[in-house]
Amino acid sequence: MGVGMNGEFLTGSAIRDAIERFMDSYDEYHWAVAWGSETPTSKALLAHKAKFRSVTIGVAFAQTDPRLVDALVDIPGAFLATDFSGGTYHPKLYCFRAGDNAAAVIGSANFTNGGLGPNLEAAIALTGTIAEPAFADMFKFLRDAARHHRPVTAALAASYRASCKRFARMPRPPRDPLATMDRAQTRSLSSPLTNLSWRDFRDAVHDSAHHDVDQSLELLAIAQRWLVSVRSFSQLTAPQRKAIAGIIGDYQKTDPELDRDWGWFGSMKGAGDFANRIDANDRNLARAVDAIPMRGEVTRADYDRFCTEFIRAFSQSSRQGGVATASRLLALKRPDTFLCLCKPNIAGAAEQMGFAPSTLALDNYWDKVVEVLRASDWYAAPRPAGADAALWDNRAAMLDTIFYAP
Repeated sequence: MGVGMNGEFLTGSAIRDAIERFMDSYDEYHWAVAWGSETPTSKALLAHKAKFRSVTIGVAFAQTDPRLVDALVDIPGAFLATDFSGGTYHPKLYCFRAGDNAAAVIGSANFTNGGLGPNLEAAIALTGTIAEPAFADMFKFLRDAARHHRPVTAALAASYRASCKRFARMPRPPRDPLATMDRAQTRSLSSPLTNLSWRDFRDAVHDSAHHDVDQSLELLAIAQRWLVSVRSFSQLTAPQRKAIAGIIGDYQKTDPELDRDWGWFGSMKGAGDFANRIDANDRNLARAVDAIPMRGEVTRADYDRFCTEFIRAFSQSSRQGGVATASRLLALKRPDTFLCLCKPNIAGAAEQMGFAPSTLALDNYWDKVVEVLRASDWYAAPRPAGADAALWDNRAAMLDTIFYAP
């Protein structure tokens, strides 16, 4: 330590107190911090945004709170560290300056609720002049580290928030959560549908102008009972297969369970080649449906196996099966995961989910639909008790009640 420097060892909330004290006392902030979150101290920081010179927060592994990133949008001197490779952007350096005077807090504490409070952290608070070699080295480090940061724009914040939703269910998000986010994914994962609360979703379903909610849920429950009673889709009766596929004729509705409107969740009566495959009990089509588990998590690998077998079922047909017929089978097999998308509802779905209808295909349905559902607030809400439990169990397929526009 230089002759003119003073040092103090800090732990716990004393680290936060020192940072807040220096924020009040100094005119410039020069920071490089691995992660940040929305806290009372972050609100104090934002009250002094005119003092920002280079306040950089890292986003590795999506550990920074997207609310803090949103709050930093368009503030001069606010940055995100997104371009670091070969390791992790991991500093915890808070430097301050007022003329020739300087201060710093350096140690283990991130700018998070845990780092500035309940965590076991250690740091040193230093004060002195900018001429001290230690301070000169710190400010040089900050200048060198600046090559890894980007200004916090609205577009960057939207991409980061979308990436956090996308990776929320992963065991560990990637080191750079923005690396694989393109504009289309950002638009979809930031779409109006993703921000809908469970209550708003439930109310929108019950306000449907075209669906009878109770009858819709009963239809899905019947399909589930049939599917769980057999080892393979091929073991269902022909009328049951046709009902699940949305192609059953009135003359085939020979019992009370079959005698209902199976056109809900996508009528496929106009899909002739698909109807032929169902009628023939095509083994590849059965394998496709069987690839999706009845219980537990449905993975991307499950969906890919479904697509492989589904496409194979049409290898000898003049017309191929597409999203409409495939998603009809998927939605009836796992209404908690899949939404049937076809002509009457795709315009509403595309608008609310952030994709162009003409771009939807089997090879991107998982990204454009399933991942958007899973990133949605209403979808991730805990299963409610009582009458709403059945709606929650079928919540993906029941989006049809909101989007359907005959």
